[in-house]
Amino acid sequence: MSQFLDRWDPLESASNSAAEFIAAAKKKEIYNILKSYVGFYDPFCELLQNAMDAVDARKRELAEPTYRKQIFIKINIDENYISVTDNGIGFNEDKFTTFLCPNVSFKDSSSGTRGKKGVGATYLAYGFNFLQLGTKTPDFQTVREIKDGRKWVDDREGVITRPFVTISTLIHSSFVDIDRGSTFTIKFGGNTRPKDLLWVAANNAEQWQTILLTKTPLGDICVDGVNSDIFFEIEVVDRAGNSTRVSNQNAKYNFPHLVIGKSLDLKDISAAQQRMIDSGRDPSVIPARFKNLNALYSYWSVDDLLSAFRGRDETFLSLIRDFSITAYGFFCYSTKIWDAYNDNVVKLRKGTRILRGGLQLATNRMPQGDLITIPLTSNIGYQNQTHVIVHFSNADPDLGRKGFQPELRDVAEEISVHLVNVFKRRRQHLRSDSDDVPAIFNQGALHEWIRQQEDYERDEPLSITNRNFFLPTREIAITSKPVSEQDVIVLFNQLIAGGVIRGIKLMATSSHQQYDGIFRYFVGEPLEHHIFDCANNPLGFEQSKHRGGYLSKPYVLEYKYNVDALIDEIASGEKNESDIDLVIAWSLGCNWKRRYQVISLLDLDNLQHRNFHGITHMIHSDNGGQERFAVIILSELIDYLNDPLSNQAKQKALYGDLI
Repeated sequence: MSQFLDRWDPLESASNSAAEFIAAAKKKEIYNILKSYVGFYDPFCELLQNAMDAVDARKRELAEPTYRKQIFIKINIDENYISVTDNGIGFNEDKFTTFLCPNVSFKDSSSGTRGKKGVGATYLAYGFNFLQLGTKTPDFQTVREIKDGRKWVDDREGVITRPFVTISTLIHSSFVDIDRGSTFTIKFGGNTRPKDLLWVAANNAEQWQTILLTKTPLGDICVDGVNSDIFFEIEVVDRAGNSTRVSNQNAKYNFPHLVIGKSLDLKDISAAQQRMIDSGRDPSVIPARFKNLNALYSYWSVDDLLSAFRGRDETFLSLIRDFSITAYGFFCYSTKIWDAYNDNVVKLRKGTRILRGGLQLATNRMPQGDLITIPLTSNIGYQNQTHVIVHFSNADPDLGRKGFQPELRDVAEEISVHLVNVFKRRRQHLRSDSDDVPAIFNQGALHEWIRQQEDYERDEPLSITNRNFFLPTREIAITSKPVSEQDVIVLFNQLIAGGVIRGIKLMATSSHQQYDGIFRYFVGEPLEHHIFDCANNPLGFEQSKHRGGYLSKPYVLEYKYNVDALIDEIASGEKNESDIDLVIAWSLGCNWKRRYQVISLLDLDNLQHRNFHGITHMIHSDNGGQERFAVIILSELIDYLNDPLSNQAKQKALYGDLI
C-alpha cells in the first residue's frame, strides 16, 4: 500500500496521474472561459481594452511630461487579421510569461482599469488559432506567437498537443516605431468567431472607426465631463490590397447626437423656457429653433437619477449611489433616422445597424455587450427610437463578456423606461414622422465632399518653396474694415498667409451646397511659432498643449460677416450646429446670448482653453456648458493684437468670467 501524504498543495500536482488530471481540468476551465465570449466584437474589445489599460498605466506610473497615449490598429481584411499596438507600459519578463494563464491579472482594480478578471488574455490565446504577442520595455523586448489554441481546446480526442509560445516574426510594423509598449495580432478563420472580417462589409478605415467607437472600449464613454486623452490610428487593407487610414482620432463613444444633425439637449430647452418665464413670456410658445428637430438628448448625473427616483425604496437608491450610476438618452422622431445613418452614412452590409435604439449597459467608461430591449409596456415603438446608455462604475460583468448581475440590469431597465417617458413628454419638439427620407444633415454628401478633398489634397499639393517670398511686411493688403462676408474671407486668408494665424491649413472653399470650407488644425515646426508669448506671439497656446508635427483630421469651416446670421441659420434648420467646427467672422453679434455662452480666449485668464494658434473664442451651450464650435472674430483679434494687455478689460466686460 502506498503511503498517503501528510500534507500537499492542492494547486500543485502530487503525481503524474494527478498532473494529467489537473491538465484536463485546466483545459476545461479554458473551455468554460471561451464559452463566455459570444459576440462578434469580443476579440476587438479585449485587444483594445488591454491597450487602453496599458497606456493609462504608463501615464499613471511613469513621470513623462511629454507622453501621449497612442494606439495603432491595423485591420487586414485581405489576410483576415487584426493587429493592435500601444505605446503603453509593456510587460516585464515574469508578467509576459504568465499573463496568458486563466485568472491571472496584474491589473489593479483600485486604479480604475477597464479589465481585471484575468480571463481576457486567455481568451485571446486559446480562442483563436494564431496569436502574436510582443512587448518592448527598457529591460525586456520580445515577439512571440502561440498557434492552434482553439483547435487544442476543441479537441476531444487528445490528438492536438497543447500549444507552446514560440519565437515569431513581427507582423505590425507600428511596433518598430514605439519606444515601449505591446503588440498583439489575431488571425481569424476556421472555427473562430468571427470567421471572416468582411462579415459586416466594412471596407475602409472610416467605417471601422464608426464600428469600433460604437461597439468596443475604444468608444470611451465620458461620464465625468473629461474626454479621453487616448488617441488612435486605424489602417484598413481591403480584399484588393488597397489601404485607407484615419489618424490622430480621439477615443470617444459614437454618441448619436454627435452624428445626427438637428439634435438638441433637453437642458437647453428647459433653460430657454426658464428665461422666457423670467422675462414674462409664455413658455408654452415654442421658439422656431426648438421645433422640427430630428432628436432630443440629455445626460443624467447620479444626483439627477436620485432625484428622479426619490420615491423608490432604499435598495434601489443605494445601487445608484454605490455604483455611481449615470445615464445618457437620445430620442429620435423615427427609426428612419437609424436607417438613414447606417445605410447612407456608414454604408455597411444592408440591414446592419451599428447605431440603433435600445439600452446599452456600460461600465468603467466602456460599452459592455450588445443592446438590450427597453422594456416598455405601452408605446413600445419608442423603444426602437431611443438609444439609452446606463453607466456603472466598477460593476464587473460575469465571466468574460456575459451580462451584468440581474439587480443591476433591472435598475438599468427601469432607468431606461424613465428616460423614454421624459422624452415622450417633449415629443412636440420633434418633426412629424412622414414618409420622407430624413436628411440627417446631408451627411452622405458632406462626408463625400470631405473625402474627395482629402484625395485632391494628396494628389494635387500646392506649395511655394522659394524662401524670398512671404517675408513680413507688417501690413495687410486690404485697406479698410470688412463690410461683407467676401471681405472677411479675403482678410482671413491674408492673416493666414502672413503668419498671423498659424494653426489652420485650408483644404477647400465653397464647394458644398451647405457649408463654406474644409480645414485642418495644424501645429508645425518650430513649435515656438505656436507657443504663447504676450509680446511676440499673443495668439499662441500654452507650452504643454501639443508637440510639433500635428495635423488634424478635416473639419468644416463657415464664413460669416456677423455670427448672428449663422445662429439664425441654425435656428431655422438650414445649418446644423453639430456639423460646424470653426466659424470665421468680422463680428460676433448679440444673438449668441439666446442660447450660448462665449468663452473669450483673448482674455488671458482663459488662455489654457486655447488649443490651436489663432482661435479667439469658444462657443458653449448656455445650459450644461458643452462645447459647440470655435470662432475667430477678426475685429476683436486685430484690436487684441494691437495691444493685448489693454484689451483685457474689454474682453471681460463683453463676455464676463464664464469659466
